[in-house]
Amino acid sequence: MKIKRFTYSLRQHPGGGTYLQFDIRLQNHRAKIGLTPDDTFELWITRAEMPTVVADMVDERTWDGHRKTILAMLANHFQTPFY
Repeated sequence: MKIKRFTYSLRQHPGGGTYLQFDIRLQNHRAKIGLTPDDTFELWITRAEMPTVVADMVDERTWDGHRKTILAMLANHFQTPFY
């Protein structure tokens, strides 16, 4: 399977909290996968270890290529002071 598109963004959950959404497009398949707010926080504390929910669609090399950017996005969110 060849990845045509791999994007991600932080979204607000209607019930409160923030979650990470992945948009993954393969040659013949497209998926939008949203982590729960708790899973998004776990991704932050594990320093962006690949979540199992995307492991079947994204290879390690692709994930590692985006890992710093994902971690920077999470750091920007979780290290912003709440007032």
